Amino acid sequence: MSRLVYLAGSFVLAILGLFAVARATDVGMSLFGAGLTLVSLAFGLFLVKRGADSLWGHG
Repeated sequence: MSRLVYLAGSFVLAILGLFAVARATDVGMSLFGAGLTLVSLAFGLFLVKRGADSLWGHG
């Protein structure tokens, strides 16, 4: 259950990062939004992989 909450939080952060990129008026905010999006997506994929590993017993 906690992985689902973390995954939802990661999704929300990725959406906020995309929103920051779309509304950016300077390079710094654009880079921040892109970084937030990439880190959030990577964390979400890590959680999905970890959940799949625990389901099939590979870890």
